[in-house]
Amino acid sequence: MTFISQQILPQDPVSLLQELVRIPSVNGDEEAIGNYLHALFLQWGWESCLYQVEPRRPAVVARIKGQKPGKTLMYTTHYDTHVTDNMDIPPFSPDIKNGFLYGRGSCDAKGSIAAMIVSALSLSQKNPDFAGSLLLAFVPDEEYLNKGTTFLMEHGITADFAVVGEPTELEIGFGHRGCTHLDIITTGKAYHSAYPERGINAIEKMAYVITQLRQNFFPAYHNRCHEYLGHPVINLGLIRGGSRIHTVADQCVASFLRRDLPGETTEDILSEIQLFLDSLMEKDPSLKAEVRLSTIQQRIRLPYFIEPDHLLVDEFAKSYLSVTGKTAVRNVMNYYCDASILCTEHGIPTIIFGPGSIQVAHSALEYISIDDLCTSAKIYEDFAEHYLKSSF
Repeated sequence: MTFISQQILPQDPVSLLQELVRIPSVNGDEEAIGNYLHALFLQWGWESCLYQVEPRRPAVVARIKGQKPGKTLMYTTHYDTHVTDNMDIPPFSPDIKNGFLYGRGSCDAKGSIAAMIVSALSLSQKNPDFAGSLLLAFVPDEEYLNKGTTFLMEHGITADFAVVGEPTELEIGFGHRGCTHLDIITTGKAYHSAYPERGINAIEKMAYVITQLRQNFFPAYHNRCHEYLGHPVINLGLIRGGSRIHTVADQCVASFLRRDLPGETTEDILSEIQLFLDSLMEKDPSLKAEVRLSTIQQRIRLPYFIEPDHLLVDEFAKSYLSVTGKTAVRNVMNYYCDASILCTEHGIPTIIFGPGSIQVAHSALEYISIDDLCTSAKIYEDFAEHYLKSSF
């Protein structure tokens, strides 16, 4: 596979994004794009390192150093993408039509990668007189288990401030809910289907449990309201039960995804659901129901939040105004991302900002606005220059 990295110019994030989209990096096999970026950074004379998160799954970290010691600003996002089997367009052919660039990952989140890299390249070439370092950290596995950023944090890659590139439509993100995957299990008694009354049907018991949860438990979530993040949200996504059609089902599992608020713990979330299930079992002695953390949740995904007038948010908004002449929109995001790992788990003040819309991420027709892509590159550059020269 041949690329044209030598033709990429500081003012041209579009060509770089096309290169990145051409490189398949579906979650689980991100080796090619990690190697490509590492080689590109070394070609430009930057300090660059590959970290093997798992086989064929590297993270790449580049450091652009100023001329004197100072603080570290991290620009980071992921290069793993959603699967491509649902797409209506060739996933790795970055065609440009009517001001939009199409392809898997163009929006989520290779657009942010291209804009961040181009901003760093421009900064290093035009404004080398700064203190500290600009860190570019691009990782695998954000789409599934967040192993990339977790790995870097555990291996000492850190910063004073961080910006996570995600499709925010150029809004400054300062919070998102956490995620808890939980299973509710009902246990029945298997019996021949000719005598269903002699068994206990776990699927029918689950139908009762779900109805009761929806009517008498989940509505209470609306009474918990964060000023910006709203209330917890829960979705029933999967249900599995029974072994064969001619046998009374002896087990049923309903899998929920709950989006959590700051201050809520996994233990409390599970405990209060179990207390409600216990109350149902008191009314129906034949009901056996329990809640567990789902086996698919191999790590706790915590909420992330900083105040909308936090210094980092304010200063980034100044760069937005300087580049666009407009007042930045500050908002919380409805999706989980690596900002939680950086900020909530490791105490790095973090914002979320990038080109593209989450509405087309993972979609059959993923695309990104070229205008927004170029604008974001200028904003990233302005903020990095401002921060590394002033170290506010």
